[in-house]
Amino acid sequence: MKHAPPGYECPFCAIAATLPAPAPESAVVLVEANVFALIPHSHYGDIRGNCIIMPRRHYENLLDIPDSLGADIFRATRVIANAMIRAFGCEGISTRQHNGPAGNQDVWHYHLHLFPRFPGDRLWGGDKGTYTTEERVDAASRLRIALT
Repeated sequence: MKHAPPGYECPFCAIAATLPAPAPESAVVLVEANVFALIPHSHYGDIRGNCIIMPRRHYENLLDIPDSLGADIFRATRVIANAMIRAFGCEGISTRQHNGPAGNQDVWHYHLHLFPRFPGDRLWGGDKGTYTTEERVDAASRLRIALT
């Protein structure tokens, strides 16, 4: 079942079209053949350094993802999670993924949220905030360095 409105212009497809590699001043963290990851515009609670991982091709939600692409998404998630531990010294990792209107999906392109976790970080009860451009670029840079 599709939920994107008619004429929907996918923001993640627009970003994917500009890739192949993250520029040093970019919020893009990882670019691979089938997936990419970036620091989004928003953060939650007291957490900084969260990112989203998504396919380069358009799939509206989890129900549309081919099994073979699932392996690429999982591998990128694991690689970035390990980079988060090195880059931010976090004590844990959480993922979150939304599908359909009742599942709180608000961008109609599959994406997986990945969060570095710290004691008392208020992920589930904290406010949603907006990164400055500099904060996004800094977090992405730290993660790219930790990926090497």
